[in-house]
Amino acid sequence: MKITIQAGLVGAALALSSLGPAFAQHSHSHAAPNGGQIQQIGKEVEGELLVKGSEVTLFLVDQNEKKIEAAPYAATAIVLAKGNQQKTIELKPAGENKLAAKIDFPLEGKFRASLTLRKGAAEVGKARFNLDPK
Repeated sequence: MKITIQAGLVGAALALSSLGPAFAQHSHSHAAPNGGQIQQIGKEVEGELLVKGSEVTLFLVDQNEKKIEAAPYAATAIVLAKGNQQKTIELKPAGENKLAAKIDFPLEGKFRASLTLRKGAAEVGKARFNLDPK
């Protein structure tokens, strides 16, 4: 009985894998054009987060890597600061496809944040970022 169940599970896994992209999770096969980290935010938006000095910038693109106008969007990020303190920053439109904010607190190593993207009052999605500041 145990062998039959295992064989059935292996067969199901092989069958699903043969479906290919239909069951594949979206992957980022493209490079981050601005040198940040790219994450999927919701179903239709990708965000590239870049931290340079005290400036935090989120670049918005669609699934086809086409820039998304940032004006109707805003984002809130909960950032892990030095001493494991949680700080909140608000990213606002900053032209083209960018949302930006300044940080006025020290980090400890990497910039780690949980970000929520909104379009107007509606939540678009959430993403986690873990990257080295530049």
